Amino acid sequence: MKKLLCGIIAGVCAVSAFSVAAENEIKLPTPNLKNSVTLKTALEKRKTSRTFSNKALSELDLSNLLWAAYGQNRPNGKRTVPVARGIYAIEMYVALSDGVYKHELGDNVLKKVTAQDMRAESDSRKMGAKAPVVLVMVADKDAFDGKGSHYIAMEAGAIMQNIYLYCAGYNLNTVVCGSFKPQVWAKALKLPANKYVILTQVVGCPR
Repeated sequence: MKKLLCGIIAGVCAVSAFSVAAENEIKLPTPNLKNSVTLKTALEKRKTSRTFSNKALSELDLSNLLWAAYGQNRPNGKRTVPVARGIYAIEMYVALSDGVYKHELGDNVLKKVTAQDMRAESDSRKMGAKAPVVLVMVADKDAFDGKGSHYIAMEAGAIMQNIYLYCAGYNLNTVVCGSFKPQVWAKALKLPANKYVILTQVVGCPR
């Protein structure tokens, strides 16, 4: 009887642990970009838009967006952006209404790092507060032994443009932001000293 009771308790604990893990993770679906918008059309429609509806993006939308921004596009692990010396110095975070998640590229999973709603910290005008998603680019300043800030900036710029082109092709609004408070993000995301937010980018449906 004692062994049976212990087994039941262990089973309940295992289920509880799984539930907690599930609540703090979002397993994204495989990216599936079916839109036939041409590159010419996407370039023609590429623009900055500062108005957003509060309509949520689907998990497939998020998966597609993150793949376009910084995803793997070849079997050898190379991605949709150019980088110096084959070193990827940026990590992607996603700020949603229920907190901020880090994108684990290999498993295509969002892992929650804070339950704080940080969308209003996208910029000094708080444009992200009105949008469903703020993408956050976190850079590693030690990636090039502290001597590659221009390489990191190049990488962030490529990610930014990929997001713009994806949004243009899929009828989403976006604006890249630089007037945020890095220290606020560093504290919320519990970033180590060598990592910092280099850009934020607001994404959402047109209002």
